[in-house]
Amino acid sequence: KKKKELIKRITYMSLLIIGATGTLGRQIVRRAIDEGYSVKCLVRNLRKAYFLKEWGAELVYGDLSLPETLPLSLKDTTAIIDASTARPSDAYNAEVIDLQGKVALIEAAKVAKIDRFIFFSVLNGRNYSEVPLIDLKIKIEEYLKQSDIDYTIFYLGGFFQGLISQYA
Repeated sequence: KKKKELIKRITYMSLLIIGATGTLGRQIVRRAIDEGYSVKCLVRNLRKAYFLKEWGAELVYGDLSLPETLPLSLKDTTAIIDASTARPSDAYNAEVIDLQGKVALIEAAKVAKIDRFIFFSVLNGRNYSEVPLIDLKIKIEEYLKQSDIDYTIFYLGGFFQGLISQYA
């Protein structure tokens, strides 16, 4: 029975994409839908994210700054792809999203028995830990590694608009 359940979960992977309205996130959503995955997007603003629904994604309300909104969004999800980061225009500081919110997301993922957590960090980030957002990403990498969740970390060469004001 366990083998049958595992095969079912592998052949039917349901993705929850965090940061789906962002530059990277929307590309992930588009590709996942094109590849035939069941895609849910955690969004703060349903109107702003409506284009994702038109592409075929399911929209679920959630906000990393409100941890109580996260557990319900994980129902029937096998993998999380976290492409989110705080924006300079957000009313709260980056630590609320990029540390506290992501810790809450990882904890909710453990409870929901998520099969895989995919996280995006910064290539050679440890060389730039004095940059606040990069330091937060390093902390989440470590937290994820200690979480007992299967994970993948992609190290990107840049792409984080929220970093520009911190080093430019």
